[in-house]
Amino acid sequence: MTVKQTSAAQPNASLRDQSASVAIQAATQANWLERTLKPKKVTARYPFKGTPLLYATCAFGSIGDALFGYNSGLLPFKLKNGK
Repeated sequence: MTVKQTSAAQPNASLRDQSASVAIQAATQANWLERTLKPKKVTARYPFKGTPLLYATCAFGSIGDALFGYNSGLLPFKLKNGK
């Protein structure tokens, strides 16, 4: 039994070629105002990236969920028992 494995390089190359052709087309169709306002350098929005950003985002969301979810979870219980 043989299993045919496709290479990821071939689809990635065609996708890269398509994106390059779209970028060239957009650059040639840009007017003076678009070329003037386009940023020359793109900087990162966050001071870190990758796994630390993922962990920080998850921790921040979990803290908010724990604080506000705990409060809203107890509210119906208090109203139900009349306390």
